[in-house]
Amino acid sequence: MLKFEVLLNSLGEIGWAQVIIYFVLFYTSVGSGINNLFPVFAGYSPEKRCNVPPLDNQTAYPNLTEDEILNFTTPYDPSKGNYDGCYRYGFDLIACDEDLDCVNQSASIIKCDQGYHYDQSVMTKTIVTEFNLTCDNSYWNTIITSMYYVGMLIGSFLFGNFADLVGRKLCTTVTYTGMVACMIGLIFTHSVWLYTVLRMAIAGLCYGVTIGCFVYTMEITGEKWRTPVSMCFHATGAIGYMILGGIAYNWRNWHEIMAVGTILSSPFLIMIFLIPESPRWLFTKNKIEKGRQATKFMERFNRIKITEETWKRAQKSSEEKAEHVSTKHTFLDLFKRKRMRLITINIMFNWFVNSLVYYGLALNAGALAGDLFLNNTLNGVMDISSYIVCTILMDRVGRRLLISFYLLLAGFCLIINVIINAYAGVNQTLITVGVAFAFVGKFGISGSFAVIYNLTCELYPTVVRSNGLGIGSMASRVGGISAPFIILLQEYISWLPNTIFGVFGIVAGLLSLWFPETNKRPMMESLEEAEDFYKQWRTTGRILFDDEKLEYLNEAFEEKSTQL
Repeated sequence: MLKFEVLLNSLGEIGWAQVIIYFVLFYTSVGSGINNLFPVFAGYSPEKRCNVPPLDNQTAYPNLTEDEILNFTTPYDPSKGNYDGCYRYGFDLIACDEDLDCVNQSASIIKCDQGYHYDQSVMTKTIVTEFNLTCDNSYWNTIITSMYYVGMLIGSFLFGNFADLVGRKLCTTVTYTGMVACMIGLIFTHSVWLYTVLRMAIAGLCYGVTIGCFVYTMEITGEKWRTPVSMCFHATGAIGYMILGGIAYNWRNWHEIMAVGTILSSPFLIMIFLIPESPRWLFTKNKIEKGRQATKFMERFNRIKITEETWKRAQKSSEEKAEHVSTKHTFLDLFKRKRMRLITINIMFNWFVNSLVYYGLALNAGALAGDLFLNNTLNGVMDISSYIVCTILMDRVGRRLLISFYLLLAGFCLIINVIINAYAGVNQTLITVGVAFAFVGKFGISGSFAVIYNLTCELYPTVVRSNGLGIGSMASRVGGISAPFIILLQEYISWLPNTIFGVFGIVAGLLSLWFPETNKRPMMESLEEAEDFYKQWRTTGRILFDDEKLEYLNEAFEEKSTQL
């Protein structure tokens, strides 16, 4: 087994080889961003009313406006302040003539019996309008959105281990190919069941892509550059769903949106063959020759030649090989050691909260005051702004304090948003201030979601790193699954969803202070190295470097000897 960290110091913590690999891997985030927030537009629920032929026949009634049709046929709900498009006055439509003598607003109220007429000013066709997922069937839209995150849950469980077993590149290639194939199938889907199944498949495969790409990215990046590189990775995801907003603005039919998104996602299937497998993974699996070939790719583009002396220094003992290479590691290894078990439980809760709040706010963009497309774009701007701040602060204040700050910021801003909305009424200024706090909350949770990726990668050693990311993201999918149902609660209690999101954010922010700080520490290779690091942090409250570590061990030995 070779210590890749030694080779990376010679290759350079970042160079043209890494930039080429980043460009290829980061491109996957465009497709991921499009798929993750596709329901914002595909699942958009427009204003509606009952079909009321012949009153809505423009040929028969050319002078009848939409507002007049709505007033003549649809009961007004004063508690909601709008017309209830699920019902109509039950007068006989067949009896209607030019004089509209048939209109009787005293008639009994009945459910729509001839289908629905949907407003097409925002979207011309969504899954809601195509499959009539409204009124008594409106819960199906929530279930379909949640099933996407069920797919992510399955994917994060399957592909975390898959990336460790077969390699980062192969995992990414297989899952991305499957994702694009499912996207092509979705374009031609006209069945709600097939739509749901394909979306679940896309979700699982999409997260397999994310795990493979992010771990690969971190493994070839030096400690100094991990933060800006990881923030760029996340920023491309935000760019992806900002692109989605542009696609949806120009193509208002969900089939067309998916078709354009598929075309934009496909070039990666060619680009992936331009880069090698992760050399760190190859060396960890004792595939020395293949690892050397992958390293030569980096040597060539970085214009650096690794000397034989450096190769010898990177060589580890045969005992380390036997321990770290021959042993097959799974997610169960995350729970076998006491300190790693506690870290893992906290990681899982943190991922759960990040996903719950992030997707709760992102998927609910249509409920904010203002334009749907603008709100979606502003959400992307908040993400990118948050990543820029992360890049500036993460290596200065550390991962632990920054993730805690972001979560607390998100939580308190959402609570303030609830309080403002409770007193806003029709005051447009207060409504705008409330929306601003919601966007600041999105800023906070976006930054937190970015930091937890870095923190998770750095808290786990190479042999279980993908498993750590996988189980964290598996927990986050439970949050994603829950988010649409919590959003649905606003139909009954408008202030409840943001209150739930805010409270969870505050609790997770406080618990984040319990994490060890990984800033400026080389990535760990073995389980023993990780357990030793956790123990040092719990004992000293800070990172120990090599000279301090030796002093710490000597003191611990002397203390133990005295006790004996």
